[in-house]
Amino acid sequence: MTLNLSRPHTGATRVIALLSLLIFCSACQRGEFSDNETAILKSLSFSKLGDPTALSNRYAFNPQAQQLGEQFFHETGLSGSNQFSCASCHLPDKFFTDGLPTGIAAGVTNRNTPPLHGVAWQTWQYWDGRRDSLWSQALTPIEAPLEMASDRVTVTRFIASSADYRQQYESLFGTLPFTGTEPVLSIAATPTGTETMRQNWRGLPSDTQDKINTVFANIGKTLGAYQYTLKPVKTRFDAFIEEVLDGKSPGQIKSLDKTELKGAKLFLDETKTQCLECHNGPLLSNGAFHNIATGNFTGPVFDFGREFGSQAVLLNEFNCQGRYSDAKSEDCLHLIYMSRDVTHMRGAFKTPTLRNITNTGPYFHDGRFSSLEQVVRFYANPPAWTRPDEHELRPGFELEEKEIIALSRFLQSFEPLAEAQQ
Repeated sequence: MTLNLSRPHTGATRVIALLSLLIFCSACQRGEFSDNETAILKSLSFSKLGDPTALSNRYAFNPQAQQLGEQFFHETGLSGSNQFSCASCHLPDKFFTDGLPTGIAAGVTNRNTPPLHGVAWQTWQYWDGRRDSLWSQALTPIEAPLEMASDRVTVTRFIASSADYRQQYESLFGTLPFTGTEPVLSIAATPTGTETMRQNWRGLPSDTQDKINTVFANIGKTLGAYQYTLKPVKTRFDAFIEEVLDGKSPGQIKSLDKTELKGAKLFLDETKTQCLECHNGPLLSNGAFHNIATGNFTGPVFDFGREFGSQAVLLNEFNCQGRYSDAKSEDCLHLIYMSRDVTHMRGAFKTPTLRNITNTGPYFHDGRFSSLEQVVRFYANPPAWTRPDEHELRPGFELEEKEIIALSRFLQSFEPLAEAQQ
């Protein structure tokens, strides 16, 4: 609101103008939310989430597949040592994270374990998006040397040799093409493992490879189906949105305290903090990839982020357009229109959701920060540019100390409501 009080006014109009200015400033001091801020809050609401889609997995919403997938999620027999499962890193009592900077199973990984609540609404999986569905993502840790360190032949033999799993598998997918005693299942083999494993895989007949891949893909589809049940829960932030939409003034709001309310105003200020550029929509994530100067391009543990991830997803035989997908190739628009220019994706990582963020630290793809305040301070003082294309954090994100504290405190409002956890 702008009032020009320098030009001549009649006595009455000048009084009206002054009163209007006082009323406007009073509303600012009270921290009331503008129509634009209210509209933004509405777009971030849990109620706007809608239903997920499952383009390449026709079993995603099948209750039987979901139940079997939950069993596989906790099954250590899918690992090479019979010691690890998906739940070894995605602990249900830690909101499907592990609380560690980077994951630890058969070895120590170089990336933070992301939470699983809400992954069904994401197009790209992993920090670099190297998988394009939950079922194809679920297969990768099974064969990853630092995670479950197994292989698809060993996993097929394990399922075929278990009377219980065989029965459940066949009731969903039809007759399992192996008994578990075949000589071809006696060796570890996969196209992605050690040189010995790759040689063993190349030595298998093509029709045997196809049968093993089909069983392996179906296991992934049950794991993906289970993850479709892991929905986000309502948070204090959602309760705050409801209060704002109900017309309550800041003094009447109970879900956030005064400091958190100041942080909410900063979060919604698109010119001052720019948080909403990446953290938008009901998941508080745009699902896209951004370079915030956290990539590592040298040394023994390098991570190029989306630059390598975008190539990996196209090469993956279990992607949406692959032989084992339940989608029509022409319907996989995310792959068809995905940018092939990978150079600008160097060091870019997927925007994480803010939901449950108080329970899912440490933060960033490498778990470098243990607190939300550290995260905010990083954005308030980003690495300096040598070249403007080195990262996306623009100058101008300048916050006073009290604003850093307020924004950090506001982020704590993304914690689940007590009743939502029951």
